[in-house]
Amino acid sequence: MEITYLGLSCLRLRGRDVVVLVDPPATTLPGLGRSHPDIIVRTDGVTVPERLRFREGEAQEVAGPGEFEVRGVTIHGLRSGETTIMRIEVDEVCVATLGRLDRQLTEDEVDELGRVDVLAVPVGGVDALGAVAATKVVNAIAPSIVVPVRYRSSAVEGSGDYEPLDRFAKEMGLTEETLPTQPKLSLTGAMGTAEETRVVILEPRGAG
Repeated sequence: MEITYLGLSCLRLRGRDVVVLVDPPATTLPGLGRSHPDIIVRTDGVTVPERLRFREGEAQEVAGPGEFEVRGVTIHGLRSGETTIMRIEVDEVCVATLGRLDRQLTEDEVDELGRVDVLAVPVGGVDALGAVAATKVVNAIAPSIVVPVRYRSSAVEGSGDYEPLDRFAKEMGLTEETLPTQPKLSLTGAMGTAEETRVVILEPRGAG
């Protein structure tokens, strides 16, 4: 499974047989128009039955809390305040995206979330977690990999009010020398229990 970051909270998860687009915004992002997803997952709103139903040539949309099975993809929506945490399993890789989460999770919420291979966590503040709070959430969930999202980037229109990435990196014990970005993250199957969470910084980019 391949993960690409398009900016803001938007991720593309490309599995063997399906493409999932998470939190596509109304604004333009690099590569958004070329994503052609099979499934759209949103951390805000609720599922509209008509949009969830299979329609030839159109993406099926999932939002809000609940359990969903769509085109072989398992999706668990966990309501947390104004947002819905989405746990998405593609090709046995569990990706959790926190949307605009703006508070710490309870122990019960962490338990319900279960195993997380890759956690997409907002780090730029303003309308979601900032660097310090995001680090606490990462430590509570203990994913194998954390991918920071919703941070300031010159490549992403509308991100200018967010904090830059280096504040979160510092909280996670990284330095400028250990902050290389990569265009995508490729994984094969579940990752098991990790002794230490690895930070992977994906550059906002268009799709190939």
